[in-house]
Amino acid sequence: MKAVIIKEFGPASALEIVDMEKPQITDDEVLIRVKAIGINPVDTKIRSGAHISSKTLPLPVVLGKDVSGIIEMTGKNVHHFKAGDAVFGLATQTYAEYVAVSPEFIVKKPENISFEEASAVSLAGLTAYQAVHEHLKIVSGEHILIQSAAGGVGHLAVQFAKIAGAFVSGTSSGKNIDFIKSLGVDQPIDYKNERFEERVSDLDAVLDTMGHEILYRSINCTKPGGRVVCLPSSTKDDPKAVEYAQERNINLMWMMLSFKREHLQVIAELLKDGRLKVHVDKILPMEKIVQAHEEIETHGTQGKIVIQIP
Repeated sequence: MKAVIIKEFGPASALEIVDMEKPQITDDEVLIRVKAIGINPVDTKIRSGAHISSKTLPLPVVLGKDVSGIIEMTGKNVHHFKAGDAVFGLATQTYAEYVAVSPEFIVKKPENISFEEASAVSLAGLTAYQAVHEHLKIVSGEHILIQSAAGGVGHLAVQFAKIAGAFVSGTSSGKNIDFIKSLGVDQPIDYKNERFEERVSDLDAVLDTMGHEILYRSINCTKPGGRVVCLPSSTKDDPKAVEYAQERNINLMWMMLSFKREHLQVIAELLKDGRLKVHVDKILPMEKIVQAHEEIETHGTQGKIVIQIP
């Protein structure tokens, strides 16, 4: 099978397509014939060596976490899936034509969404869902600011917050304003031409995807007793942010994704019902994996970039 590996940490050009043996499954796994893989910012950080997991990652390695495809084979202890089932979920080393995974990390793909859409939703969707519901605990009538509302996590978080009944402010570049309005953003803010703290104040909650200066300014827009979730793990326990939060009595959190299959099943049901839509900005072949990483690193995409496997 073909797979994408890195032999050393570095720029996107470090990604290399090679031929490998298909993975062998255990009695408790399934083998997925991959149809599409979602590209995430964390993939680029691992590839560059900037992610904490890079410190202990043996090289060479196949990257990737998001996957969708068709089950080709099941282990003898697997009873809830069968060969031919279309599925999506999270795995490891998904930048490949075949992936072995425990059935605990996948769910059946709704018939009304494509493999490309399905491959884009697991990591970003679970992050957004848990940020909105488990950490920020958004309830109807609250005002939330979502930074980078057009991004992979942001565009899904907007929808979860609207489903919860929140008033949503969201930042994006000017070219994405119409897009975030179409998602349900009540107050779009062009961060290139406006300072968001001049548009919002007394917020109940903020989902920050950037850290550092954006995080400090977000905290200062939040009401005493409000909640702020910051996603970049590299900024965890930033002393300046912690001090700002303590001064304003803000509950500041850095969340780590905790895989819960029931959450992925909720996402699948929302996709099936049409209440949640995942936006695929671009579909590229495996041969364009370098371009996919480079575009993700611009932080200017709408939704997700997906690699299609024929």
